[in-house]
Amino acid sequence: MKRVLFVSGVAFSITLGVVVSFRMSADALAVIVGIVSGVLASVPTSVVLVWVLRQRDRQLDAQLSQGQTGHYPPVIVVNGQGANGYGQAQPPPMLSVGGTHGGGREFRVIGQENTESVGDLLPPLWEQD
Repeated sequence: MKRVLFVSGVAFSITLGVVVSFRMSADALAVIVGIVSGVLASVPTSVVLVWVLRQRDRQLDAQLSQGQTGHYPPVIVVNGQGANGYGQAQPPPMLSVGGTHGGGREFRVIGQENTESVGDLLPPLWEQD
């Protein structure tokens, strides 16, 4: 029974493919042939990729079972004795009581000449004069 269903399914698929291909334009048929050819071309590559990955997994499992991992030992970093970790402590910054402000940093974005936005240059649309 299963064989009869399989043979009838294959025959139906082939008949459907022939009927549809006769009713298609040449361009549509070329697209479908290209898609099928691309999928069939990727099958051997996928099989080789799966085979190589399985071989690599087997070798890794064999190394782990033997204790040969190939990993480097852990790296331990010991900071220096200074407050900032580089050996010598920096003196505390001088606090000024006067009006000079020695604090803030100033940044400039390269390529940005002005800080005006479009809203500053054009009047808002909702304002009525």
